[in-house]
Amino acid sequence: MEEKQIRKYLRRQFRPLGWSLTVYYAIMNIMVMLTVALDAARAALTALQTGGAFQQPEELMQTAVQNAWGYLITIGIGMVILLAWKGWDFFREEVFEKRGRMDIGTFLAITCVFLGCQVGASLYASILEAILNAFGLSAMAAMEAATIQANSVSMFLYASIGAPIAEELIFRGFIQRSLMPYGKKFAVFAAALLFGMFHGNLVQTPYAFLVGLVLGYAAAEYSILWAIALHMINNMVLADLLPRLLSGLPQMTRDMILGGVVWVFAIAGAVILIVKRREVKQYLRSECMDRRCLKAFFTNSGVIVMTLLMVVNMLLMVVPL
Repeated sequence: MEEKQIRKYLRRQFRPLGWSLTVYYAIMNIMVMLTVALDAARAALTALQTGGAFQQPEELMQTAVQNAWGYLITIGIGMVILLAWKGWDFFREEVFEKRGRMDIGTFLAITCVFLGCQVGASLYASILEAILNAFGLSAMAAMEAATIQANSVSMFLYASIGAPIAEELIFRGFIQRSLMPYGKKFAVFAAALLFGMFHGNLVQTPYAFLVGLVLGYAAAEYSILWAIALHMINNMVLADLLPRLLSGLPQMTRDMILGGVVWVFAIAGAVILIVKRREVKQYLRSECMDRRCLKAFFTNSGVIVMTLLMVVNMLLMVVPL
């Protein structure tokens, strides 16, 4: 097969991935807007029936932020579409295939590296905000959106359970496993990159890419169930349950404890990477990514459109001070 035909074939294989994420993103936004509209209509109807005051836009926005039913409905729709498209056999034999055996030491090591990425994310967010502030801009809204705590049943179900499971099935399952025939490292890298871009804001995207690499490694070498477990530990335990347990403490004390926990994981993760640096280097050098696959991945219409959509979303979340 000629080089031109190979590139054309690869682009054709990779194109559905970007387009499927674009469609999923569109469905998600439609569902979210519908739930927001229903909230506003219900609030207006209640005000008319009781003769009370109509909710202000700020109040409606606070309610909308905690209403995650649109996201949960989107997850259901997305899973049905994926199952209809790829078939149950693909999920049973490919996505949920068990590979290496995960022992407790390996899991703790991966967990430390995974959770330790938050330190890098925090430093990056601070530097980014300082740079934007110098130009009279801010990404604080994006930062707040990235760290919002679940204060409703629907948001807890989505952020702590639904999102970790759905995102792992989509990115480490559907996308990464579909790319495995073109190389393990390429599959992990491409899935992590799409995972980062899909978060759609300047604060979360680099962080999501980094943790996507860790989650991709866990799924590729062991099982997607371990990737789901790591994702749930981050979303449910570190981002939700631990802050709730500390909610009775003063804000400064709470922030110090949460920051200390993250730094403990970061230091432990750094030590593990230093101690295991030879194994890490050997693993990274064990396989080279095919440049043809990389070129076809970045130049197919699905990934291009999805990337442009996310870049526009990122820029819209940068606002004047």
